[in-house]
Amino acid sequence: MKKLAIITTHPIQYQIPLFKILKKFGIEAYVFFASRHGMSLKNKDPEFLKKIKWNNEKYSLSGYRSFFSKNQKRNIDDFKLSFDEIENKLKKEKFEHILILGWNNLHYLKSFYYALKLNIKIILRVETNLKSQVNILKKIIKFIFLRFLFKNITYFLSIGKLNRQFYLSHNIHQKKIFPAPYFVDNKFFSLKITKNNIKKKFKLEDKKIILFVGKLIDRKNPIEFLKLAKQYQTKAKYHFIIIGDGYLKKDCKNFIKKNRLKNVSLKGFVNQRELRKYYKMSDLMIVTSLYETWGLVINEAFCFHVPVICTSKCGAAKDLIINGKTGYTYKSGNLNQLKNRLKSILNDKKLRKKMSLNIKNHIKKYSIVKTVESLLKIFDEK
Repeated sequence: MKKLAIITTHPIQYQIPLFKILKKFGIEAYVFFASRHGMSLKNKDPEFLKKIKWNNEKYSLSGYRSFFSKNQKRNIDDFKLSFDEIENKLKKEKFEHILILGWNNLHYLKSFYYALKLNIKIILRVETNLKSQVNILKKIIKFIFLRFLFKNITYFLSIGKLNRQFYLSHNIHQKKIFPAPYFVDNKFFSLKITKNNIKKKFKLEDKKIILFVGKLIDRKNPIEFLKLAKQYQTKAKYHFIIIGDGYLKKDCKNFIKKNRLKNVSLKGFVNQRELRKYYKMSDLMIVTSLYETWGLVINEAFCFHVPVICTSKCGAAKDLIINGKTGYTYKSGNLNQLKNRLKSILNDKKLRKKMSLNIKNHIKKYSIVKTVESLLKIFDEK
């Protein structure tokens, strides 16, 4: 059985299926977490502004080896987040390969340092793309830092086209870049119950459902979604649903109240098991984000064959959105363009049906299998 050390901040929902499945392919995953964030209601999510329990601990930590830092009190966004005992753990298990899933805190940086010290081959997977930094000074500093860092990394996992371009821009040879597209658990994001039955349960059977899923924060731009809903407040057949929480929740409530929007439901935070019902009954999802390195909600919607309209600033748009076939992109802030995109999908039943079929075939390419295949190829390299 091959061994793989994996470095990440905390148990993250979309990463856990990968940790679990590796054993079936002859790879024992040893995952080093710096925090238990999301495993209990003790941790307050800094953007949701409330205590969120994302994971069932028994499910999340079974099927692979997991290790937690003794110091688990730091916030996951804190640069000082660290696994202080990492050197001894890596030395004890004598790993040949280590997969590091970031670079923005001490936990990752220490792992880089000790991997180099112990002569462990480093595999890097990050979300960054060429659109990630707009500040010129930050761009320059990051460029210098990454040029140094990348010289010491053996392999790179690419989550999509923009991420691959980012690696190539740093003169990484294409032979060192392996595909590992972002995925969700496609089996989990499925329901046998019909769309109409769910709509009846929510008393929305005569409505066309337009969905927003995301934190209510500036970057996600939920007010633009509400501005769109305002344009349709006289259209009784359209209903807009917002799933999420955050510091803009009060602003969203005020907008709804001020404009007397009766065609909007603000549902707050919904766990993934319940979230599936909202995807299943939706006719369209809209992603209004000002910027996303990827946007996994698009993967989730696609598991239910729901067309998506997203801003051109979403990293996933380059891979998942094929204009007119799986959805549309639009320019952030261009409400008329967004409105026209919505009309073209919701007013054309044949197009929606065709898009759903295209999505069903397209999303199959974005599964856990590609990442596993890439890791197996890396292990086989001499």
